[in-house]
Amino acid sequence: MTSPKPSTHAVSPVHGRLALGCIGLAVAISIDLHLRLSGQVSPIWQTLSEYVYGKLGSSSAAPLFSAMCLALSLGSVALLTGIAKAHRPGTTAVCVLLGVWSAGLLVCGLVPVDPDGQARSLSGQVHNIAALTAFVALPAAAFVLTRRGRDRCPWEPRRTTIRRLATASFASIGIVLAGFVCTLVIGPAQQDVTLGLFERLLFTIDVALLLTMVRPLVAVSRR
Repeated sequence: MTSPKPSTHAVSPVHGRLALGCIGLAVAISIDLHLRLSGQVSPIWQTLSEYVYGKLGSSSAAPLFSAMCLALSLGSVALLTGIAKAHRPGTTAVCVLLGVWSAGLLVCGLVPVDPDGQARSLSGQVHNIAALTAFVALPAAAFVLTRRGRDRCPWEPRRTTIRRLATASFASIGIVLAGFVCTLVIGPAQQDVTLGLFERLLFTIDVALLLTMVRPLVAVSRR
Protein backbone atom coordinates (compact mmCIF):
# COMPACT_ATOMS: atom_id res chain seq x y z
CA MET A 1 0.00 0.00 0.00
CA THR A 2 1.41 3.39 -1.00
CA SER A 3 1.79 5.87 1.85
CA PRO A 4 0.17 9.28 1.37
CA LYS A 5 2.36 11.99 -0.11
CA PRO A 6 3.37 14.86 2.16
CA SER A 7 0.94 17.76 2.02
CA THR A 8 2.06 20.83 0.08
CA HIS A 9 -0.78 23.03 1.31
CA ALA A 10 0.25 26.29 2.90
CA VAL A 11 0.27 25.88 6.68
CA SER A 12 -0.05 29.52 7.73
CA PRO A 13 0.29 31.99 4.82
CA VAL A 14 -0.10 35.14 6.92
CA HIS A 15 2.67 34.17 9.32
CA GLY A 16 4.80 32.93 6.43
CA ARG A 17 4.53 36.22 4.55
CA LEU A 18 5.24 38.19 7.71
CA ALA A 19 8.31 36.05 8.36
CA LEU A 20 9.55 36.52 4.78
CA GLY A 21 9.03 40.28 4.99
CA CYS A 22 10.91 40.64 8.28
CA ILE A 23 13.76 38.37 7.22
CA GLY A 24 14.02 40.26 3.93
CA LEU A 25 14.18 43.57 5.81
CA ALA A 26 16.96 42.22 8.05
CA VAL A 27 18.95 41.10 5.01
CA ALA A 28 18.45 44.50 3.33
CA ILE A 29 19.70 46.31 6.45
CA SER A 30 22.68 43.97 6.64
CA ILE A 31 23.62 44.71 3.02
CA ASP A 32 23.22 48.44 3.66
CA LEU A 33 25.54 48.26 6.68
CA HIS A 34 28.14 46.35 4.71
CA LEU A 35 28.09 48.83 1.84
CA ARG A 36 28.01 52.06 3.81
CA LEU A 37 30.45 51.01 6.53
CA SER A 38 32.89 49.05 4.37
CA GLY A 39 35.67 51.50 5.23
CA GLN A 40 35.02 51.34 8.99
CA VAL A 41 34.24 47.70 9.74
CA SER A 42 36.19 44.92 8.03
CA PRO A 43 33.90 42.12 6.80
CA ILE A 44 36.90 39.80 6.98
CA TRP A 45 38.24 40.46 10.48
CA GLN A 46 35.44 42.15 12.44
CA THR A 47 32.13 40.64 13.50
CA LEU A 48 28.68 41.87 12.54
CA SER A 49 28.11 43.12 16.07
CA GLU A 50 30.87 45.70 15.66
CA TYR A 51 28.71 47.71 13.27
CA VAL A 52 27.29 49.35 16.40
CA TYR A 53 30.52 51.38 16.57
CA GLY A 54 30.27 52.56 12.97
CA LYS A 55 29.32 56.10 11.97
CA LEU A 56 26.81 57.08 9.29
CA GLY A 57 27.78 60.70 8.83
CA SER A 58 27.35 62.27 12.25
CA SER A 59 25.02 59.50 13.46
CA SER A 60 25.75 56.16 15.08
CA ALA A 61 25.03 52.98 13.11
CA ALA A 62 23.91 51.23 16.33
CA PRO A 63 20.14 51.87 15.78
CA LEU A 64 20.37 50.35 12.31
CA PHE A 65 22.11 47.25 13.66
CA SER A 66 19.45 46.97 16.39
CA ALA A 67 16.73 47.27 13.72
CA MET A 68 18.34 44.40 11.79
CA CYS A 69 18.33 42.17 14.88
CA LEU A 70 14.75 43.16 15.72
CA ALA A 71 13.52 42.43 12.19
CA LEU A 72 15.16 39.00 12.17
CA SER A 73 13.76 38.29 15.63
CA LEU A 74 10.22 39.28 14.59
CA GLY A 75 10.49 37.17 11.45
CA SER A 76 11.56 34.21 13.57
CA VAL A 77 8.62 34.75 15.95
CA ALA A 78 6.29 34.73 12.94
CA LEU A 79 7.85 31.43 11.84
CA LEU A 80 7.46 30.10 15.39
CA THR A 81 3.76 31.02 15.39
CA GLY A 82 3.22 29.39 12.03
CA ILE A 83 4.88 26.19 13.20
CA ALA A 84 2.78 26.21 16.37
CA LYS A 85 -0.39 26.30 14.23
CA ALA A 86 0.74 23.15 12.41
CA HIS A 87 0.30 21.06 15.61
CA ARG A 88 2.83 18.38 14.65
CA PRO A 89 4.80 16.18 17.10
CA GLY A 90 7.69 18.06 18.69
CA THR A 91 6.09 21.47 18.12
CA THR A 92 6.66 22.58 21.71
CA ALA A 93 10.40 21.86 21.61
CA VAL A 94 10.76 23.61 18.24
CA CYS A 95 8.90 26.67 19.50
CA VAL A 96 11.02 26.85 22.65
CA LEU A 97 14.23 26.66 20.63
CA LEU A 98 13.03 29.27 18.14
CA GLY A 99 11.99 31.42 21.08
CA VAL A 100 15.52 31.17 22.47
CA TRP A 101 16.92 32.11 19.04
CA SER A 102 14.57 35.11 18.79
CA ALA A 103 15.31 36.29 22.34
CA GLY A 104 19.05 35.93 21.75
CA LEU A 105 18.80 38.12 18.64
CA LEU A 106 16.90 40.73 20.62
CA VAL A 107 19.56 40.78 23.34
CA CYS A 108 22.31 41.10 20.71
CA GLY A 109 20.50 44.08 19.24
CA LEU A 110 20.08 45.82 22.60
CA VAL A 111 23.32 44.92 24.42
CA PRO A 112 26.47 45.98 22.54
CA VAL A 113 29.53 43.81 22.08
CA ASP A 114 32.84 45.01 23.54
CA PRO A 115 34.85 47.24 21.17
CA ASP A 116 37.65 45.44 19.35
CA GLY A 117 40.76 45.21 21.51
CA GLN A 118 39.16 46.41 24.75
CA ALA A 119 38.80 44.52 28.02
CA ARG A 120 35.81 42.22 28.46
CA SER A 121 32.83 43.84 30.19
CA LEU A 122 29.68 42.36 31.70
CA SER A 123 27.51 43.70 28.87
CA GLY A 124 29.95 42.32 26.31
CA GLN A 125 29.81 38.89 27.94
CA VAL A 126 26.00 39.00 27.96
CA HIS A 127 26.06 39.83 24.26
CA ASN A 128 28.45 36.95 23.47
CA ILE A 129 26.49 34.41 25.52
CA ALA A 130 23.20 35.51 23.93
CA ALA A 131 24.71 35.23 20.45
CA LEU A 132 26.16 31.77 21.10
CA THR A 133 22.91 30.51 22.63
CA ALA A 134 20.89 31.87 19.72
CA PHE A 135 23.14 30.41 17.03
CA VAL A 136 23.02 26.98 18.69
CA ALA A 137 19.24 27.08 19.21
CA LEU A 138 18.33 27.71 15.57
CA PRO A 139 19.91 24.60 13.96
CA ALA A 140 18.75 22.56 16.95
CA ALA A 141 15.18 23.71 16.24
CA ALA A 142 15.64 22.72 12.60
CA PHE A 143 16.69 19.18 13.54
CA VAL A 144 13.74 18.76 15.91
CA LEU A 145 11.33 20.16 13.30
CA THR A 146 12.44 17.63 10.70
CA ARG A 147 12.51 14.64 13.01
CA ARG A 148 10.45 11.89 11.44
CA GLY A 149 6.93 11.95 12.82
CA ARG A 150 3.43 11.59 11.54
CA ASP A 151 2.57 11.39 7.83
CA ARG A 152 1.85 14.45 5.71
CA CYS A 153 4.25 16.73 7.57
CA PRO A 154 4.54 20.06 5.66
CA TRP A 155 8.32 20.14 6.22
CA GLU A 156 9.00 16.58 5.02
CA PRO A 157 9.71 17.54 1.35
CA ARG A 158 12.48 19.89 2.54
CA ARG A 159 13.79 17.65 5.31
CA THR A 160 17.14 16.91 3.63
CA THR A 161 17.81 20.56 2.74
CA ILE A 162 16.91 21.80 6.23
CA ARG A 163 19.12 19.19 7.90
CA ARG A 164 22.07 19.93 5.62
CA LEU A 165 21.81 23.65 6.36
CA ALA A 166 21.50 22.93 10.08
CA THR A 167 24.63 20.76 9.93
CA ALA A 168 26.49 23.51 8.07
CA SER A 169 25.33 25.97 10.73
CA PHE A 170 26.71 23.81 13.55
CA ALA A 171 30.01 23.43 11.66
CA SER A 172 30.26 27.21 11.22
CA ILE A 173 29.56 27.74 14.92
CA GLY A 174 32.48 25.43 15.70
CA ILE A 175 34.80 27.44 13.47
CA VAL A 176 33.68 30.76 14.97
CA LEU A 177 34.10 29.42 18.51
CA ALA A 178 37.58 28.14 17.67
CA GLY A 179 38.40 31.60 16.35
CA PHE A 180 37.25 33.26 19.56
CA VAL A 181 39.34 30.86 21.63
CA CYS A 182 42.38 31.62 19.47
CA THR A 183 41.79 35.34 19.91
CA LEU A 184 41.60 34.95 23.69
CA VAL A 185 44.78 32.86 23.78
CA ILE A 186 47.04 34.73 21.37
CA GLY A 187 45.41 38.17 21.53
CA PRO A 188 43.72 40.25 18.82
CA ALA A 189 47.05 41.67 17.62
CA GLN A 190 48.18 38.18 16.53
CA GLN A 191 44.78 37.05 15.26
CA ASP A 192 45.07 34.71 12.28
CA VAL A 193 41.46 33.48 12.15
CA THR A 194 39.09 35.58 10.05
CA LEU A 195 36.25 35.78 12.58
CA GLY A 196 34.26 38.29 10.57
CA LEU A 197 34.25 36.19 7.42
CA PHE A 198 33.21 32.98 9.19
CA GLU A 199 30.53 34.77 11.21
CA ARG A 200 29.09 36.20 8.00
CA LEU A 201 29.11 32.71 6.53
CA LEU A 202 27.20 31.53 9.60
CA PHE A 203 24.73 34.42 9.25
CA THR A 204 24.15 33.57 5.57
CA ILE A 205 23.59 29.88 6.32
CA ASP A 206 21.13 30.70 9.11
CA VAL A 207 19.16 33.09 6.91
CA ALA A 208 18.96 30.37 4.24
CA LEU A 209 17.86 27.91 6.94
CA LEU A 210 15.12 30.26 8.15
CA LEU A 211 13.85 30.84 4.62
CA THR A 212 13.74 27.10 3.95
CA MET A 213 11.79 26.56 7.18
CA VAL A 214 9.38 29.35 6.26
CA ARG A 215 8.63 27.99 2.78
CA PRO A 216 5.95 25.42 3.81
CA LEU A 217 4.02 28.19 5.56
CA VAL A 218 3.38 29.95 2.24
CA ALA A 219 3.73 27.14 -0.31
CA VAL A 220 0.78 26.82 -2.68
CA SER A 221 -0.65 23.34 -3.02
CA ARG A 222 -0.01 21.44 -6.26
CA ARG A 223 -2.37 18.90 -7.67
